[in-house]
Amino acid sequence: MLTQQLKEFISAHFNDDTGTIILSASKYPDIDVKLAAIIIEARRKLITKVPEWAENTNLIYTGSLSTEQCSSSKTAIYKQNYCKNGIVADLTGGMGIDSYFFSKVNKKVIYIEKNRDLFYATVNNFQELGAINIVSLNEEFNTSNGDNLIRETLNNHDVNNLDLIYLDPSRRKTGGKRVHSINEYEPKIKELKDILFRYSDKILVKISPMADLKSVKQEVNEVKSIHIIAVNNECKELLILLEKGCNLDFEQIEIAAVNIKDKNSDEPIIFTPKIENDSKSTFGVPLEGNYLYEPNAAVLKAGAFKYLTCKYDIQKLEVNTHLYKSDTMVDSFPGRRFIIKEVADFDKITIRNLRKTYPKANISVRNFPLSATELRDRLKIEDGGDITIFGCTLSKGVKKLVTCTSVN
Repeated sequence: MLTQQLKEFISAHFNDDTGTIILSASKYPDIDVKLAAIIIEARRKLITKVPEWAENTNLIYTGSLSTEQCSSSKTAIYKQNYCKNGIVADLTGGMGIDSYFFSKVNKKVIYIEKNRDLFYATVNNFQELGAINIVSLNEEFNTSNGDNLIRETLNNHDVNNLDLIYLDPSRRKTGGKRVHSINEYEPKIKELKDILFRYSDKILVKISPMADLKSVKQEVNEVKSIHIIAVNNECKELLILLEKGCNLDFEQIEIAAVNIKDKNSDEPIIFTPKIENDSKSTFGVPLEGNYLYEPNAAVLKAGAFKYLTCKYDIQKLEVNTHLYKSDTMVDSFPGRRFIIKEVADFDKITIRNLRKTYPKANISVRNFPLSATELRDRLKIEDGGDITIFGCTLSKGVKKLVTCTSVN
């Protein structure tokens, strides 16, 4: 537990540079200055990520890596949809964010973490937060001990089986190098899943948001669904649900794209690759006064490009240009919405006119030969303001600059 003296030191130096704090450790012989610096840095990161924890001055943190890799409260709350009023095992517990939020809607949670310091810090935090229905084990879960570990734990707590097993495997090798294949994660899902299916019909795995969706099915069988979670239009997590006995082709797997915002969420897009493949896009030319739509990051990652024109009364600008238009507003569209002010050719005259008319604007590109930075340099327009200029390609390769105002 944190002493009152240490908590007061952290409060007094919360806004100070942590490097300077550590260098001045000799001035505070009765204070664990290094621990204070670690806690300060962790709480700063958690202010926006997990504000419920950042606000609690009794919580302990052991290092920056676990804080950087932990789930946010928004994504952890989303995972509650996978299991409620049941028993969940979190086999790669880490800082315990997911375990904590699972515990708020379930009867019991089994939290397993191999790192001793991280484990005891997290157990302290669970106690401080009043999470009394979490069983905590300081063990490493792997193929050699996994069967016995789960069986003994269930027997010791008079539990027959688990309603959900959750894993957030490490995506780094020794030395910190990232790995990309699911079968290179630690622990290895392919080697463990047969053991895990003895105790639960459902396994939820958090993988890299950069993973290719089709490769997920190729690397791991029994995939029931894939959920892509964005927070404020930034892809944060990719969750795959494995279900015992499930033998779906990739075309049949349910894919859900969700963008969680500060005040509300975009409408979830739920489809299968077959639905997307069978959908037929409709196309239209953007005109002044039309509405323009840019799908959120989760939808773009999911690849629901043709399906959007079927689900909503909108038209795509071009096959490979993932922007859409409509004559009337679609309030439920999952992404950013704009009113088109003007559409102009990408040429010297347009560039000169835009520069004079809009000294400041947000620049974005879709299927365009220049990056957003390169287009900004070409336009010589400062970043910011209420105007957004899209560089995009229409049919027959025609390049256009579409100037819009946001209606979100």
